[in-house]
Amino acid sequence: MTAPVALNPADHFLLAMDREIRKAGLPGAWCAFALELAGRPDTAALESGLAELARHFPTLGARLVSRGRRFAWQPQGRGIPLHTRSWDGDLSTALADLLNGAGDAFASPPLDCHCLTAPERTLLVVRWLHPLLDAGGVKRLLDYLAAEPQARDCYHGRETALVLQKWRGWSWPRRLKLLWRGKRHNDWIDRLASSQPARTATAPRRLRHTVLLLDRDETQAVLASARRRVGLGGQTLYLIGCLMRALEAAGPAERRDAWCIPYAFDLRLGNAPAPVTGNQVAALFAQAGHAVTADRDALFRHLRAQHESALRQELDLAYLPLMWLGQWLSLDRYAEILRRQKSGGERASAWFSDVGETRLRCPDFLGAPVTGVHHACQVTAPPSLAVLFARFDGRLQAAINHLAPDLDDAWAARFRRCLHDELLSG
Repeated sequence: MTAPVALNPADHFLLAMDREIRKAGLPGAWCAFALELAGRPDTAALESGLAELARHFPTLGARLVSRGRRFAWQPQGRGIPLHTRSWDGDLSTALADLLNGAGDAFASPPLDCHCLTAPERTLLVVRWLHPLLDAGGVKRLLDYLAAEPQARDCYHGRETALVLQKWRGWSWPRRLKLLWRGKRHNDWIDRLASSQPARTATAPRRLRHTVLLLDRDETQAVLASARRRVGLGGQTLYLIGCLMRALEAAGPAERRDAWCIPYAFDLRLGNAPAPVTGNQVAALFAQAGHAVTADRDALFRHLRAQHESALRQELDLAYLPLMWLGQWLSLDRYAEILRRQKSGGERASAWFSDVGETRLRCPDFLGAPVTGVHHACQVTAPPSLAVLFARFDGRLQAAINHLAPDLDDAWAARFRRCLHDELLSG
């Protein structure tokens, strides 16, 4: 049997989040990356590609195993499951049902594919456990499947995790310096208690999913506003500011000192094909009090200054030493440190991700044109809300993932309207 592959520090971080999601009565840190297709892909080519993927990336068919307080992927020599069934065309329900129906992290394949077919459309969904890889890795898997067999070699053989590449390039004095900065940053964040969109419910929870999709003209207006407000390359800060203002407009269930939104840097180099597996958690926090959030101009100035200060202090890297130490803590203790402020409240007001622009290798997937790209994920309770932004084919979308009954559908609809208005406020 192939030797086990240890989780890197970022994977372990996400395994701690998996444990926390399961404590809320949900399956765990499962995610979905879906391609909406016009027509049906070549099923034989898909099955052949999945078999080749499993041969070259054995962790995709592995099982999680415990090695004391450390964890690893134990390859099983199995293929990647492909499930095919009919589809009624309801995107949001399909993604939510797949994530609500996922299995246990330690007993189920960490990645599988679902081909949902309607008369003229297909939804191809990759469902995966987040400790295995990130959305950027799944995009590379889909590119691999869409490529001709002779064009797949560029994805092979370079699977050293991005966070380990960074870690191994630092001296111990640099590691300790960044560790101290990361700890001080956590203390700085905790000076303000984070507001929450939901009060935690006691009833059984289910993930709900809805999408805000802008047209091309609206998307161009948003990008122009982002450049004007926060500068070239500042799209993420603009989206965070709009998210904060939408949360404010929708009304917090627990109004404390500030909105606190974690976000990450992309450590991947452009469209580099590798590594495919593994994660890259580089957590920063955008934080703004309610008075600042109420003033749109002041909020974007505040977020830009906060971000520039974080870069000067290298806080984008300062969490890696903390994650490295976290590998030797129990998952429960590690998650408590990650999630809880010193006041006892939840540190994050919402989960946030800016997936960026998805540029697929081919305009069609195994013979079927790609008409849409969609994302979904499970989330801890609290905050019971995750908003994932992405662009495809010139259109910006926000995938709103919320837990019911912590947040009901009426709240989600109100929040969606508020977010739409904020994005287009200029």
